[in-house]
Amino acid sequence: MSKTIITRLNNGIQVATRSIESFESVVLGYWVKAGGVCENKSECGISHFLEHMAFKGTTSRNAKQISEEIESVGGFLNAYTSKEITAFHAKVLKENKELVIDVLSDILQNPTFPEEELERERGVIMQEIYQTQDTPDDIIFDHFQNVAFANQSLGRPILGTAEIVSKITARDLQDYRAKYYNADNIIFAAAGNVDHDELLKLADKYLSKFRNNVTPVHDKRYDYVGGSYSDVRDIEQTHVIIGFDGLSSASEDYYAAATLSSILGGGMSSRLFQEVREKRGLAYSIYAFSSSYKRNGTFGVYAATSPDKLTELSKVIANELTKIEEDVLEKELDKTKAQLKSALLMARESSSASCEQIANQTAIFGSPLEKEDVVKKIESVSIEDVKKLANKIFSSKTSVVTVGKNDATPVIEVLRSYVRHP
Repeated sequence: MSKTIITRLNNGIQVATRSIESFESVVLGYWVKAGGVCENKSECGISHFLEHMAFKGTTSRNAKQISEEIESVGGFLNAYTSKEITAFHAKVLKENKELVIDVLSDILQNPTFPEEELERERGVIMQEIYQTQDTPDDIIFDHFQNVAFANQSLGRPILGTAEIVSKITARDLQDYRAKYYNADNIIFAAAGNVDHDELLKLADKYLSKFRNNVTPVHDKRYDYVGGSYSDVRDIEQTHVIIGFDGLSSASEDYYAAATLSSILGGGMSSRLFQEVREKRGLAYSIYAFSSSYKRNGTFGVYAATSPDKLTELSKVIANELTKIEEDVLEKELDKTKAQLKSALLMARESSSASCEQIANQTAIFGSPLEKEDVVKKIESVSIEDVKKLANKIFSSKTSVVTVGKNDATPVIEVLRSYVRHP
Protein backbone atom coordinates (compact mmCIF):
# COMPACT_ATOMS: atom_id res chain seq x y z
CA MET A 1 0.00 0.00 0.00
CA SER A 2 1.38 3.43 -0.94
CA LYS A 3 0.99 6.59 1.09
CA THR A 4 1.58 10.14 -0.17
CA ILE A 5 2.59 12.92 2.25
CA ILE A 6 3.71 16.51 1.66
CA THR A 7 5.40 18.91 4.06
CA ARG A 8 6.59 22.47 3.52
CA LEU A 9 9.89 23.17 5.27
CA ASN A 10 10.53 26.42 7.11
CA ASN A 11 12.62 27.70 4.21
CA GLY A 12 9.77 27.09 1.73
CA ILE A 13 10.87 23.86 0.04
CA GLN A 14 8.03 21.38 -0.42
CA VAL A 15 8.91 17.77 0.41
CA ALA A 16 6.55 15.22 -1.19
CA THR A 17 6.90 11.47 -0.71
CA ARG A 18 5.05 8.37 -1.81
CA SER A 19 6.08 5.45 0.38
CA ILE A 20 5.91 1.99 -1.20
CA GLU A 21 7.43 -0.38 1.35
CA SER A 22 7.52 -3.40 -0.95
CA PHE A 23 10.08 -1.69 -3.22
CA GLU A 24 13.83 -2.16 -2.77
CA SER A 25 14.62 1.11 -4.55
CA VAL A 26 13.79 4.79 -4.24
CA VAL A 27 13.67 7.60 -6.79
CA LEU A 28 14.26 11.06 -5.42
CA GLY A 29 15.31 14.46 -6.58
CA TYR A 30 14.70 18.16 -7.01
CA TRP A 31 12.06 19.68 -9.26
CA VAL A 32 12.78 23.38 -9.79
CA LYS A 33 9.89 25.47 -11.11
CA ALA A 34 12.02 27.09 -13.80
CA GLY A 35 12.18 26.29 -17.50
CA GLY A 36 11.69 27.76 -20.93
CA VAL A 37 8.86 30.08 -19.86
CA CYS A 38 11.27 31.91 -17.52
CA GLU A 39 13.62 32.93 -20.33
CA ASN A 40 13.58 36.10 -22.36
CA LYS A 41 14.44 35.96 -26.04
CA SER A 42 18.12 36.78 -25.55
CA GLU A 43 18.69 33.91 -23.07
CA CYS A 44 16.63 31.18 -24.75
CA GLY A 45 18.16 27.84 -23.76
CA ILE A 46 19.78 28.95 -20.49
CA SER A 47 17.56 26.68 -18.33
CA HIS A 48 18.76 23.67 -20.30
CA PHE A 49 22.38 24.86 -20.27
CA LEU A 50 22.24 25.19 -16.47
CA GLU A 51 20.81 21.67 -16.19
CA HIS A 52 23.85 20.34 -18.06
CA MET A 53 26.37 22.43 -16.12
CA ALA A 54 25.04 21.44 -12.70
CA PHE A 55 26.78 18.07 -13.14
CA LYS A 56 30.12 19.57 -14.17
CA GLY A 57 31.63 20.33 -10.81
CA THR A 58 31.02 21.73 -7.33
CA THR A 59 33.21 23.16 -4.60
CA SER A 60 33.82 19.61 -3.33
CA ARG A 61 33.37 17.30 -6.36
CA ASN A 62 34.48 17.32 -9.98
CA ALA A 63 32.29 16.08 -12.84
CA LYS A 64 33.68 12.54 -12.74
CA GLN A 65 33.21 12.21 -8.99
CA ILE A 66 29.56 13.30 -9.26
CA SER A 67 28.68 10.50 -11.67
CA GLU A 68 30.97 7.91 -10.04
CA GLU A 69 29.48 8.30 -6.56
CA ILE A 70 26.00 7.42 -7.79
CA GLU A 71 27.04 4.73 -10.25
CA SER A 72 29.36 3.05 -7.74
CA VAL A 73 26.31 1.98 -5.74
CA GLY A 74 24.42 0.89 -8.87
CA GLY A 75 22.38 4.07 -9.12
CA PHE A 76 21.16 6.04 -12.12
CA LEU A 77 21.47 9.83 -12.26
CA ASN A 78 19.48 11.95 -14.69
CA ALA A 79 17.96 15.36 -15.37
CA TYR A 80 15.69 17.12 -17.85
CA THR A 81 14.40 20.58 -18.74
CA SER A 82 10.85 21.36 -19.86
CA LYS A 83 8.85 24.53 -20.48
CA GLU A 84 8.05 24.94 -16.79
CA ILE A 85 10.31 22.56 -14.83
CA THR A 86 13.97 21.57 -14.52
CA ALA A 87 14.42 18.27 -12.69
CA PHE A 88 17.46 16.53 -11.19
CA HIS A 89 16.82 13.00 -9.92
CA ALA A 90 18.33 9.60 -9.27
CA LYS A 91 17.26 6.02 -8.64
CA VAL A 92 19.14 3.95 -6.06
CA LEU A 93 18.61 1.13 -3.63
CA LYS A 94 16.86 2.28 -0.46
CA GLU A 95 20.02 2.15 1.68
CA ASN A 96 21.74 4.73 -0.57
CA LYS A 97 19.19 7.51 -0.45
CA GLU A 98 21.29 9.79 1.77
CA LEU A 99 24.14 9.61 -0.74
CA VAL A 100 21.81 10.79 -3.50
CA ILE A 101 20.47 13.65 -1.40
CA ASP A 102 24.05 14.68 -0.61
CA VAL A 103 25.16 14.64 -4.26
CA LEU A 104 22.05 16.33 -5.69
CA SER A 105 22.04 18.99 -2.98
CA ASP A 106 25.70 19.66 -3.68
CA ILE A 107 25.29 20.16 -7.43
CA LEU A 108 22.36 22.54 -6.95
CA GLN A 109 23.78 24.51 -4.02
CA ASN A 110 27.48 24.62 -4.86
CA PRO A 111 28.07 24.53 -8.64
CA THR A 112 31.27 26.16 -9.85
CA PHE A 113 30.67 26.27 -13.63
CA PRO A 114 34.38 25.79 -14.48
CA GLU A 115 35.30 27.48 -17.75
CA GLU A 116 36.83 24.38 -19.36
CA GLU A 117 33.71 22.32 -18.61
CA LEU A 118 31.46 25.15 -19.78
CA GLU A 119 33.11 25.30 -23.21
CA ARG A 120 33.03 21.52 -23.54
CA GLU A 121 29.36 21.35 -22.59
CA ARG A 122 28.54 24.22 -24.92
CA GLY A 123 29.81 22.02 -27.72
CA VAL A 124 27.68 19.10 -26.49
CA ILE A 125 24.54 21.26 -26.46
CA MET A 126 25.35 22.55 -29.95
CA GLN A 127 25.45 18.95 -31.16
CA GLU A 128 22.13 18.32 -29.42
CA ILE A 129 20.61 21.31 -31.26
CA TYR A 130 21.99 20.13 -34.61
CA GLN A 131 20.71 16.60 -34.00
CA THR A 132 17.21 17.92 -33.32
CA GLN A 133 17.33 20.04 -36.45
CA ASP A 134 18.29 16.95 -38.45
CA THR A 135 15.41 14.89 -36.99
CA PRO A 136 12.11 15.85 -38.68
CA ASP A 137 9.83 14.28 -36.08
CA ASP A 138 11.65 16.28 -33.37
CA ILE A 139 12.08 19.66 -35.02
CA ILE A 140 8.48 19.75 -36.22
CA PHE A 141 7.28 20.05 -32.63
CA ASP A 142 9.60 23.03 -32.06
CA HIS A 143 8.14 24.63 -35.20
CA PHE A 144 4.62 23.85 -34.02
CA GLN A 145 5.20 25.37 -30.60
CA ASN A 146 6.59 28.52 -32.23
CA VAL A 147 3.56 28.84 -34.50
CA ALA A 148 1.10 28.22 -31.69
CA PHE A 149 2.72 30.75 -29.32
CA ALA A 150 4.62 33.06 -31.66
CA ASN A 151 6.99 35.62 -30.11
CA GLN A 152 6.43 34.29 -26.58
CA SER A 153 8.62 32.29 -24.23
CA LEU A 154 6.24 29.30 -24.38
CA GLY A 155 6.88 29.12 -28.11
CA ARG A 156 10.67 29.08 -28.00
CA PRO A 157 12.78 25.88 -28.11
CA ILE A 158 13.97 24.36 -24.84
CA LEU A 159 17.46 23.81 -26.27
CA GLY A 160 17.75 27.40 -27.44
CA THR A 161 19.50 28.35 -30.66
CA ALA A 162 23.14 27.92 -31.63
CA GLU A 163 23.56 31.69 -31.79
CA ILE A 164 22.30 32.27 -28.24
CA VAL A 165 23.95 29.21 -26.66
CA SER A 166 27.29 30.30 -28.11
CA LYS A 167 27.12 33.48 -26.01
CA ILE A 168 25.95 32.20 -22.60
CA THR A 169 28.60 32.77 -19.93
CA ALA A 170 29.25 31.37 -16.46
CA ARG A 171 28.05 34.69 -15.03
CA ASP A 172 24.79 34.35 -16.96
CA LEU A 173 24.30 30.89 -15.42
CA GLN A 174 25.08 32.14 -11.92
CA ASP A 175 22.64 35.03 -12.27
CA TYR A 176 19.90 32.78 -13.59
CA ARG A 177 20.49 30.27 -10.80
CA ALA A 178 20.35 33.04 -8.18
CA LYS A 179 17.05 34.20 -9.62
CA TYR A 180 15.23 30.85 -9.78
CA TYR A 181 17.03 28.20 -7.69
CA ASN A 182 15.58 29.39 -4.42
CA ALA A 183 13.89 27.45 -1.62
CA ASP A 184 10.43 28.88 -2.39
CA ASN A 185 10.69 27.56 -5.96
CA ILE A 186 11.79 23.98 -5.26
CA ILE A 187 10.01 20.67 -4.75
CA PHE A 188 11.92 17.74 -3.29
CA ALA A 189 10.11 14.51 -4.21
CA ALA A 190 10.72 10.85 -3.47
CA ALA A 191 8.88 7.63 -4.27
CA GLY A 192 9.61 4.03 -3.36
CA ASN A 193 10.97 2.57 -0.15
CA VAL A 194 11.21 5.83 1.75
CA ASP A 195 9.88 7.06 5.08
CA HIS A 196 8.62 10.65 5.09
CA ASP A 197 9.80 11.47 8.62
CA GLU A 198 13.25 10.04 7.89
CA LEU A 199 13.44 12.14 4.73
CA LEU A 200 12.52 15.27 6.67
CA LYS A 201 15.49 14.65 8.99
CA LEU A 202 17.78 14.36 5.97
CA ALA A 203 16.18 17.49 4.55
CA ASP A 204 17.18 19.43 7.66
CA LYS A 205 20.76 18.30 7.04
CA TYR A 206 21.02 18.86 3.28
CA LEU A 207 18.23 21.18 2.11
CA SER A 208 18.74 24.10 4.47
CA LYS A 209 21.36 25.94 2.42
CA PHE A 210 19.22 26.95 -0.55
CA ARG A 211 18.82 30.68 -1.02
CA ASN A 212 15.78 32.35 0.52
CA ASN A 213 15.37 34.90 -2.26
CA VAL A 214 11.82 35.59 -3.43
CA THR A 215 11.51 33.94 -6.84
CA PRO A 216 9.70 35.71 -9.70
CA VAL A 217 6.45 33.91 -10.53
CA HIS A 218 5.73 32.87 -14.13
CA ASP A 219 2.09 31.99 -13.92
CA LYS A 220 0.31 33.68 -16.79
CA ARG A 221 -1.80 32.48 -19.68
CA TYR A 222 -0.01 32.88 -22.99
CA ASP A 223 -1.72 33.94 -26.21
CA TYR A 224 -2.41 31.09 -28.61
CA VAL A 225 -1.75 32.59 -32.05
CA GLY A 226 -1.87 29.83 -34.66
CA GLY A 227 -0.91 30.02 -38.32
CA SER A 228 1.36 27.94 -40.55
CA TYR A 229 5.02 27.17 -41.17
CA SER A 230 6.81 25.08 -43.78
CA ASP A 231 10.30 23.66 -43.33
CA VAL A 232 10.95 22.57 -46.91
CA ARG A 233 13.75 20.02 -47.25
CA ASP A 234 14.59 17.10 -49.54
CA ILE A 235 13.60 14.05 -47.51
CA GLU A 236 11.49 11.00 -48.34
CA GLN A 237 8.47 11.82 -46.18
CA THR A 238 6.51 14.92 -45.34
CA HIS A 239 5.87 15.28 -41.63
CA VAL A 240 2.78 17.25 -40.63
CA ILE A 241 1.12 18.58 -37.50
CA ILE A 242 -2.42 19.93 -37.52
CA GLY A 243 -2.86 21.63 -34.16
CA PHE A 244 -5.29 23.72 -32.14
CA ASP A 245 -5.58 25.67 -28.92
CA GLY A 246 -5.74 23.21 -26.02
CA LEU A 247 -6.33 23.00 -22.28
CA SER A 248 -4.23 23.68 -19.21
CA SER A 249 -3.35 20.99 -16.68
CA ALA A 250 -5.74 22.61 -14.21
CA SER A 251 -8.72 22.72 -16.58
CA GLU A 252 -11.92 20.99 -15.49
CA ASP A 253 -11.96 19.39 -18.95
CA TYR A 254 -8.41 17.99 -18.69
CA TYR A 255 -9.58 14.37 -18.60
CA ALA A 256 -12.13 14.98 -21.32
CA ALA A 257 -9.23 16.20 -23.49
CA ALA A 258 -7.23 13.09 -22.64
CA THR A 259 -10.26 11.00 -23.59
CA LEU A 260 -10.73 12.87 -26.86
CA SER A 261 -7.05 12.45 -27.74
CA SER A 262 -7.13 8.72 -27.00
CA ILE A 263 -10.30 8.01 -29.00
CA LEU A 264 -9.03 10.03 -31.92
CA GLY A 265 -5.44 8.79 -32.07
CA GLY A 266 -4.22 7.14 -28.89
CA GLY A 267 -3.49 3.60 -29.93
CA MET A 268 -3.87 0.84 -32.54
CA SER A 269 -7.64 0.75 -32.15
CA SER A 270 -8.04 4.55 -32.34
CA ARG A 271 -9.93 6.15 -35.20
CA LEU A 272 -6.96 7.74 -36.91
CA PHE A 273 -4.76 4.63 -36.69
CA GLN A 274 -7.53 2.49 -38.16
CA GLU A 275 -8.50 4.90 -40.94
CA VAL A 276 -5.07 6.18 -41.91
CA ARG A 277 -2.80 3.19 -41.40
CA GLU A 278 -4.91 0.05 -41.31
CA LYS A 279 -7.48 0.87 -44.01
CA ARG A 280 -5.49 3.11 -46.35
CA GLY A 281 -1.80 2.54 -45.61
CA LEU A 282 -1.11 6.28 -45.75
CA ALA A 283 1.29 6.47 -42.81
CA TYR A 284 3.41 4.36 -40.55
CA SER A 285 3.15 6.79 -37.65
CA ILE A 286 0.05 8.81 -36.75
CA TYR A 287 -1.28 9.90 -33.39
CA ALA A 288 -3.20 12.62 -31.57
CA PHE A 289 -1.75 14.52 -28.62
CA SER A 290 -3.00 16.77 -25.85
CA SER A 291 -0.15 18.74 -24.26
CA SER A 292 -0.91 20.75 -21.15
CA TYR A 293 0.95 23.44 -19.22
CA LYS A 294 -0.03 25.31 -16.08
CA ARG A 295 -2.18 27.90 -17.90
CA ASN A 296 -2.14 26.78 -21.54
CA GLY A 297 -2.28 23.74 -23.74
CA THR A 298 -2.25 22.48 -27.30
CA PHE A 299 -4.11 19.71 -29.07
CA GLY A 300 -3.09 18.19 -32.36
CA VAL A 301 -2.46 15.35 -34.76
CA TYR A 302 0.99 14.30 -36.01
CA ALA A 303 1.64 12.08 -39.03
CA ALA A 304 4.27 11.41 -41.68
CA THR A 305 3.53 10.31 -45.24
CA SER A 306 4.85 10.33 -48.80
CA PRO A 307 4.69 13.79 -50.44
CA ASP A 308 2.13 12.60 -53.00
CA LYS A 309 -0.17 11.33 -50.22
CA LEU A 310 -0.28 14.50 -48.12
CA THR A 311 -3.56 15.82 -49.53
CA GLU A 312 -5.31 12.47 -49.10
CA LEU A 313 -3.95 12.12 -45.58
CA SER A 314 -5.15 15.62 -44.71
CA LYS A 315 -8.65 14.83 -45.95
CA VAL A 316 -8.87 11.71 -43.79
CA ILE A 317 -7.66 13.59 -40.71
CA ALA A 318 -10.05 16.51 -41.28
CA ASN A 319 -12.91 14.10 -41.77
CA GLU A 320 -12.15 12.31 -38.51
CA LEU A 321 -11.96 15.61 -36.65
CA THR A 322 -15.42 16.47 -37.93
CA LYS A 323 -16.91 13.04 -37.22
CA ILE A 324 -15.81 12.99 -33.59
CA GLU A 325 -17.63 16.27 -32.98
CA GLU A 326 -20.84 14.56 -34.04
CA ASP A 327 -20.60 11.03 -32.68
CA VAL A 328 -18.73 9.20 -29.92
CA LEU A 329 -19.58 5.57 -29.21
CA GLU A 330 -20.17 4.25 -25.71
CA LYS A 331 -17.69 1.42 -26.28
CA GLU A 332 -15.00 3.93 -27.30
CA LEU A 333 -15.61 5.91 -24.14
CA ASP A 334 -15.50 2.83 -21.92
CA LYS A 335 -12.31 1.56 -23.55
CA THR A 336 -10.59 4.91 -23.16
CA LYS A 337 -11.57 5.27 -19.52
CA ALA A 338 -10.13 1.83 -18.86
CA GLN A 339 -6.89 2.85 -20.59
CA LEU A 340 -6.57 6.10 -18.64
CA LYS A 341 -7.24 4.41 -15.30
CA SER A 342 -4.78 1.62 -16.13
CA ALA A 343 -2.09 4.16 -17.03
CA LEU A 344 -2.67 5.98 -13.75
CA LEU A 345 -2.49 2.85 -11.62
CA MET A 346 0.45 1.33 -13.51
CA ALA A 347 2.41 4.56 -13.08
CA ARG A 348 2.02 4.20 -9.33
CA GLU A 349 3.75 0.81 -9.58
CA SER A 350 6.87 2.48 -10.99
CA SER A 351 8.95 4.49 -8.53
CA SER A 352 10.24 6.71 -11.36
CA ALA A 353 6.80 7.46 -12.80
CA SER A 354 5.34 7.85 -9.33
CA CYS A 355 7.98 10.36 -8.26
CA GLU A 356 7.51 12.32 -11.46
CA GLN A 357 3.76 12.28 -10.91
CA ILE A 358 3.78 13.67 -7.38
CA ALA A 359 6.41 16.30 -8.22
CA ASN A 360 4.56 17.66 -11.23
CA GLN A 361 1.20 17.60 -9.46
CA THR A 362 2.71 19.52 -6.56
CA ALA A 363 4.14 22.09 -8.97
CA ILE A 364 0.73 22.62 -10.58
CA PHE A 365 -1.75 22.13 -7.74
CA GLY A 366 0.35 22.68 -4.62
CA SER A 367 0.10 19.04 -3.53
CA PRO A 368 -0.16 15.56 -5.11
CA LEU A 369 -3.61 14.41 -6.23
CA GLU A 370 -5.26 11.47 -4.53
CA LYS A 371 -5.70 8.39 -6.71
CA GLU A 372 -9.41 8.15 -5.89
CA ASP A 373 -10.02 11.76 -6.97
CA VAL A 374 -8.33 11.23 -10.33
CA VAL A 375 -10.24 8.00 -10.98
CA LYS A 376 -13.48 9.78 -10.15
CA LYS A 377 -12.70 12.55 -12.64
CA ILE A 378 -11.92 10.02 -15.37
CA GLU A 379 -15.11 8.08 -14.71
CA SER A 380 -17.23 11.26 -14.77
CA VAL A 381 -16.33 12.10 -18.40
CA SER A 382 -19.41 11.68 -20.63
CA ILE A 383 -19.97 11.37 -24.36
CA GLU A 384 -21.43 14.87 -24.38
CA ASP A 385 -18.32 16.20 -22.61
CA VAL A 386 -16.08 14.77 -25.33
CA LYS A 387 -18.24 16.04 -28.21
CA LYS A 388 -18.61 19.48 -26.69
CA LEU A 389 -14.87 19.76 -26.10
CA ALA A 390 -14.08 18.56 -29.63
CA ASN A 391 -16.37 21.28 -30.98
CA LYS A 392 -14.58 23.90 -28.86
CA ILE A 393 -11.03 22.80 -29.66
CA PHE A 394 -11.54 22.27 -33.38
CA SER A 395 -13.20 25.68 -33.68
CA SER A 396 -9.96 27.39 -32.64
CA LYS A 397 -7.49 28.64 -35.22
CA THR A 398 -5.35 25.91 -36.72
CA SER A 399 -1.58 25.66 -36.47
CA VAL A 400 -0.33 23.77 -39.52
CA VAL A 401 3.33 22.81 -39.77
CA THR A 402 5.13 20.64 -42.32
CA VAL A 403 8.68 19.36 -42.65
CA GLY A 404 9.60 17.79 -46.00
CA LYS A 405 9.24 18.36 -49.74
CA ASN A 406 5.70 19.74 -49.43
CA ASP A 407 4.88 23.08 -47.91
CA ALA A 408 1.75 23.49 -45.79
CA THR A 409 -0.47 24.67 -48.65
CA PRO A 410 -2.19 21.32 -49.45
CA VAL A 411 -3.08 20.83 -45.80
CA ILE A 412 -4.43 24.37 -45.41
CA GLU A 413 -6.54 24.01 -48.56
CA VAL A 414 -8.07 20.78 -47.28
CA LEU A 415 -8.86 22.32 -43.90
CA ARG A 416 -10.49 25.33 -45.54
CA SER A 417 -12.90 23.00 -47.32
CA TYR A 418 -14.16 21.93 -43.91
CA VAL A 419 -16.22 24.85 -42.60
CA ARG A 420 -15.29 24.11 -38.98
CA HIS A 421 -11.57 24.29 -39.66
CA PRO A 422 -10.58 27.78 -40.88
